[in-house]
Order: sequence, then C-alpha cells, then structure tokens
Amino acid sequence: MDSDRRRDENQDADWIFATDDPQTLPTERLPDRAEFDRYAAPLLARRRAEAVLPPNEQMTTDLSDLDGEALRAGSEPEARTGAIPMIELDEDDSAGAEGAEASGASGDGTDSTGRDSSRRSTGSLGPTHDSEVPSATSPLRAPRDPSYARSGTTPNAEDSEDPGRGVDGLVLPERFKELGIFDALRDVFALICMVTALTTTFTVAHSLLIDGVGKAAIGVGLVALLAVHLLRWIPKAPPLTAIRAVRVIGLLPALLVAVGTVVSDLVLSLPMLFASLPDGPPVGLGIGVPLLLLGAIIGIEPRAHEGYLPQARARRVARIGLVCVGIGAGVALLLALVMIVGRMFTTGWAYSLLTIGDTVISVLLLGIVLASALLRERSWYVFSTAAVGGLALAALADNTLQLQFAAPLSFATDFVYLPFLFAALGLMISRSFVRTMPISFRRTDWLVFTVRAFEFSAVLHVAAVLWHLLAALVATTGLAPGGTVLHLIDAAVCLCFVAVSLFARTSLLSRPAMTARANGVVSGLILVVVGFLDVIVNSLATGAGAGLVTGGTALAVGIAAALMLTVPAPVRDEFGAPDIAQMFADFRSRDAGNVSLLSQVPDVTEETARKKVFPGR
Repeated sequence: MDSDRRRDENQDADWIFATDDPQTLPTERLPDRAEFDRYAAPLLARRRAEAVLPPNEQMTTDLSDLDGEALRAGSEPEARTGAIPMIELDEDDSAGAEGAEASGASGDGTDSTGRDSSRRSTGSLGPTHDSEVPSATSPLRAPRDPSYARSGTTPNAEDSEDPGRGVDGLVLPERFKELGIFDALRDVFALICMVTALTTTFTVAHSLLIDGVGKAAIGVGLVALLAVHLLRWIPKAPPLTAIRAVRVIGLLPALLVAVGTVVSDLVLSLPMLFASLPDGPPVGLGIGVPLLLLGAIIGIEPRAHEGYLPQARARRVARIGLVCVGIGAGVALLLALVMIVGRMFTTGWAYSLLTIGDTVISVLLLGIVLASALLRERSWYVFSTAAVGGLALAALADNTLQLQFAAPLSFATDFVYLPFLFAALGLMISRSFVRTMPISFRRTDWLVFTVRAFEFSAVLHVAAVLWHLLAALVATTGLAPGGTVLHLIDAAVCLCFVAVSLFARTSLLSRPAMTARANGVVSGLILVVVGFLDVIVNSLATGAGAGLVTGGTALAVGIAAALMLTVPAPVRDEFGAPDIAQMFADFRSRDAGNVSLLSQVPDVTEETARKKVFPGR
C-alpha cells in the first residue's frame, strides 16, 4: 500500500483517471521535482555568487569593469520564475531587494509560483539564512494567468503545485485551509439525512411520544452541527476540545433516539410474533429511523480540522461496532424466521412465502456489505459502500419515489434490515475505519470494480428469480401484486440479467483485451435498456418502484459498469498511445505480484555446469 501511495504522489490532480504506467522504465520519463532540485542546486548557488546587474536599475551602467564570461553566465534570467540575478548590494539596495522579494512571496513561505521556497537547497554550500545572506534573485513579474508554453508540465500538474489556488481560480480564505473535502462532505451528508428524517415517515404508530422525542433529538443534532462550525471558524483561537465535546454531546441524543426506536419496535413485537396482525405493526419503522441513525453516526465523529486523529482505540471501536451491527442483524434474522414459521398457521402460507423472498434478498445484501468490511476485501468494500450509499441517496427521496425497499418495516411483520444496513454504512465511511483500509483508484482498480458490479448483479438477481417464483405461486391466491404471468416473465428477465452479468464477468477475466472491454460495455448497455423497460412495465402493472425485483438494480449496475469501462483513461505505452492490452494484462496479473524481467531469461545453470570436452580429444 505504501509503495502504491508513493507511486501516486507525483501524478496530476486528476488522480482518479490518471496514474503512472507500471511498464514505464526510469529512463523513459522526465525527472520529477525533487530530482530537478538536486541537479539545479549547485548551479543556482554558483549563479548567486556571480556578479550581475542590481535590480530596478533604470540608467545606463558602465560594464567595462565586469568580466565578460561572468556577465554572460550570470545575466540570464531564471527560466522558471523570470527573476534576474543580482550582484552584491549595498545596504540600501539590499533592503529594497528584500522588500521587492517579500512583495512577490506568499505569506505561508511560498514564492510567486506557489512552490515552497524552504525546499530549495544550496548544494555543497550548506543551509543559508535570509538574515545572513541576501537574496540572489529579484522577481521580474508575477503573471496572473500561468503559461504552460514550453514548460514541460501539463496544466493539471502545474495547478496541483499551487496549494492556495482553488477550483477555477477560487481561493479559500486562510481560516478554511484546514477544512478537508472528506470532512465537509460528511457533515453535509449528515445534515441532509437528519433534515430528511425530520420530514419523512418516522414510524407508522402515530405516537406523539415517539414522534415528539424524535423531532426534539433531530433539532438538537442540527443545532450541534451548526454550532461546531460556528465555534470552529468564527473565533481566531477556536477551542478545539470544547468543539469536539459539543459535537459528541449534541448528536448523542439523535443516536440514542434512533436506537431506542428500533429497540421499542422489537420489544413491542415480541408478543405479536404469532398474531394475525389485524391492526398492523405496533410501531413500524419508517425510513426516517435509518436515516436518523446514519446521520448521527456520520456526524458524531470529530473531524480532522477539530484536532481529531483516530488512534488504534478508535479504529478498534469502529470494527467492534461493525461486529455489533452484524450480531444485531443475526438476531433480527432469527426473529424473522420464528415469525415466518408462526405466521404460516395464523396469517397463511402466502404471507410467509413472500416474507421469505424479501428476507433472502435482504440477508444477501447485508452479508455482502458486512463481509466486505470485516474481511477487509478492498474491492468489495469500495463497491458495496458505493451501492449502499446509492440506496441511502435514493431513500432521501422516498416521499417522492415511493420506493419499495424503503417501506416501513417491523420485527412483527418482516426482516428489519435498513437500520443495520445504514448503520454499517455510517461506520464504514468513518475516518476511523477508512484509515484501516488500503483503498486505491488506479486504472486497473476500475476493472476490478466492474467485475464486482457484475458479480453483485448475478448474485442478487438469482435471489430476484427466487422471489418472482414464490410471488407467482402466491399470485394464484390473489395476495401478491401483479399476476402469475407477470411474475414468471419477470423471473425470466432476471434470469437473463444473471446470464448477461456472468458473460460480462467471464469476458473481463479471460477474453482478449479489446473484446473483453467491448463485451463489458455492451453487457452494461443491455442491463440499462432492459432494466429501464422492466421498471416501466412493473410500475404500470403493480405500482412498485425501481427495486431489485423490478429492474432497478440492473439499471444502476449497467450504468455504473459502462461508465467504469469507458470514462477512466487507459494505460498508455511509451509513445503515449492508449494500451488497452497492457491495462487488462496488469488487471489480470494483479494477484500474482510484479513479474521480474529475470523470469523471462532461460535457465542455463545446468548447461553451464556441464563439463565440455574440446573436440578431437
């Protein structure tokens, strides 16, 4: 992991879609910044020691006393900054030159080009100090728009070396330089989750106590999220310890209310596991409860700009939290199985069959997510996190889309999985857990994620086939949405999704590079088109939203796979041309390690050891 990180340090700003070619030899690339500085250090030191014209000289100067060779060697402006070297100065001139140089330098120790001036070396002369040795250059100009002509760098690389420059030239104020994009996005996501939990279905029990306590906890959490940012960015000396305490204390009620609502539904459902439920579930967890749980888990962890750095204990707590989520999901599954068996005698076998189908799909999804995190399989971790994140984003629009997976659930009626799924997502994207995962986004990694997408599609659509077969059987009694023929057709469509996904996976793993890429893109387009048509038909026939059994998963997986195969730039050969074959070769040999060039040399040990007799003896 460390070697991968060091290899990616010298790349351009577009880090997702560009990385170094693993086949590039050291002699086939330009020197990086550190190598150039080491080469240029003695040359710059020698230039500073030579006598040239002082800066800001507006009159004609007699150059007869100057050595011609020294003049030709030292009068050339510096290629990178356009600065003119100087001869030794008087006290007044030295003070003026220091003022001119200070006006061209930034306040954080960087020069006019945005590079750190403290990194410059003086070669064999040793370190120098500004108070002892006057500056040897004076900035000639500081252009507003950088020029990349004949610079040997790309605009992305040039922009990435300027830490003070934001997107499209937008420069953030100095006080926000410690705010990271990862922490900012997590705070925004936590805010959106809590606001949506306040406006969407919290429970179906219509209990004034539960709804009132939930709204109060959400209000306190929102105030805490606002307060921590006001305390962090308004004062000149923010109290970081108090800010971390306010964040934890303010969001703790929201976390406890979400967990307490789940526990209350569990406790009230225990006496009703074998009842016929004429009046519905006792509490009924709406989508607001999982969203509140997700927002509280994401927002309660202190941020890096608040002085928080996860240590071994915090990482251990995050992993223990995931284990607890898995144990809770297992207990909920056991109760669901007990409820399903009991309902076969009280409510009827049709209800139990549909509940079994829903439970199988939910268990598979939860198992993939939790196993990828606990087993630390990084490709599955990245893809499963993205998949559950997509579910969370779709759940935010539940009131508008009427999504089937986000319908209110209860321990008394079904397998409750959304609170555990969203809690696992909140822990998996926490800083404590992310710092323990070796995540990378090189070009070959996108091919791995594409394979995982097709595997995910194949596994879940097999469960969808089982669900449609059970629903077709239940439809004979008139208790399932849609008719028997519709569910049989949907089962055949889901079986086609399985076949297309397996075909694409096999192509990416074994077929020639160009054929494999084409097959993967075509398979993704087939999933998109057929999945979209399936969503339309099912929404008109049964009123169900875009879900696994109605083509929504095929639609999402097809779009993701097609983008991952086409958007990331391919590996390039030594001439700069796209090399798809090399990209797929690196992808398929990713588990075999780096192949040494010596492995291609034939073994001649036995031949050299054999004693040879001169002919004729």
